[in-house]
Amino acid sequence: MKQIVTNAAILVSASMLALAGCSTNTQNQNTGIGAVSGAVVGGLAGSAFGAGTGKAVAVGVGAVAGALLGGWIGHSMDHSDNSSMNNALDNNATGQSSSWKNRSTGARYTMKPTSNVMTYNGNNTCRKFQITGYKDGKKDTSTGVACKNSNGTWTTVS
Repeated sequence: MKQIVTNAAILVSASMLALAGCSTNTQNQNTGIGAVSGAVVGGLAGSAFGAGTGKAVAVGVGAVAGALLGGWIGHSMDHSDNSSMNNALDNNATGQSSSWKNRSTGARYTMKPTSNVMTYNGNNTCRKFQITGYKDGKKDTSTGVACKNSNGTWTTVS
């Protein structure tokens, strides 16, 4: 059970890294988004295990672990990280990585666009990406799709 919760928490944190990192949100908004989304994903992951009371416990544990980890990842990202991610999506060739370290949090990130500009859900300025974050000895990797907003910033959409 502990391994299952750990794996679910890693999945949640990777998802939140992508969600929080490519947005134009403030650090407090990223923390809230990460915590709420993490709780939902963690609860869903927990619901796949056990039966009866055991299943209810798994959902609760998954939700709490997801909220804590999602909030932690969301909180670790700030405006400088968003700027670095936007720069990578704007300027990097497919497969070309950009890495940076957040001086405030000590977290390190590597982002790599994994597609050329493409159309996604009606938006014709989108790219697939992979991002890896390292903080406090933990590594989280996530993939997704980000689309460019009218103000020039990128937002994760998938």
